[in-house]
Amino acid sequence: MIRPTSFLRIFVLLALLLPSAAAAHSFWLQPVDHTPEAGEEVRIEFKVGDAGDVNDWGLYWERIAALRLFGPDGVSDQQRGIRVTAGEEPGSALIAVAKPGTHILAFASNPSFSDLEAERFDRYVEHEGLSAIAQHRAALGQGRGNGKELYARRAKTLLQVGDAHTDNATRPIGQTLEIVPLTNPFALDPGAPLKLQILWRGEPLAGAQLLAAPLDATGDYESFRSDANGMVKAPAPVGAAMLYSAVWGVPAPNDARADYFTIFASLTVGTR
Repeated sequence: MIRPTSFLRIFVLLALLLPSAAAAHSFWLQPVDHTPEAGEEVRIEFKVGDAGDVNDWGLYWERIAALRLFGPDGVSDQQRGIRVTAGEEPGSALIAVAKPGTHILAFASNPSFSDLEAERFDRYVEHEGLSAIAQHRAALGQGRGNGKELYARRAKTLLQVGDAHTDNATRPIGQTLEIVPLTNPFALDPGAPLKLQILWRGEPLAGAQLLAAPLDATGDYESFRSDANGMVKAPAPVGAAMLYSAVWGVPAPNDARADYFTIFASLTVGTR
């Protein structure tokens, strides 16, 4: 486990070296309340940046692929609740959860494109630990050229209604890159860690970097690497909601637009 003293210091350095999509890579859903009452309408904010340096994400229809609620009794589309960014007013979504239990709100974006000079792209790949891309770049040698990348975002947040801690929170929902809690976070004993599994295309992903940071703008974070089974043991939320984020990318030989395809994934979990 790597334990830097401040994520903000590293973020500022990277901002000088990398494009904005790669530097401020974390993207997440931030409910104003993770534990609403049944039927209560909850505002969901869309955030981008890193702990200590957070901005509202431009929420526009051309960026939106899906917004769905996964509850104990099934899945429902939530696009009707989206309020896109308008002028100075940030985008958001209004979600009402009617039934008790733990619910997963999941967002997927459409892909965006980036084209980065070779040296800067290689630094980004090294920093994020994108070993599949790094191996492909190494095989290309001097002919590797610019890093042309399609990237997309996958984000989940948990909403707890009432006292029923349902086990659907611990099941994958099928995101390309997904962070899955193996225990319902709302049911953890005080002080217990949160066990997470990182999945890529439904399979455990070894060697992925996971960042864990409290969403209280302190700038502190912890960094972990997933084991051979894609497992990570991270701190659970205590006093403030937590952000867990990961990124992974692979070569994209069948897409004429880019050489690589990358997903930025996140999970946010609140406290009781």
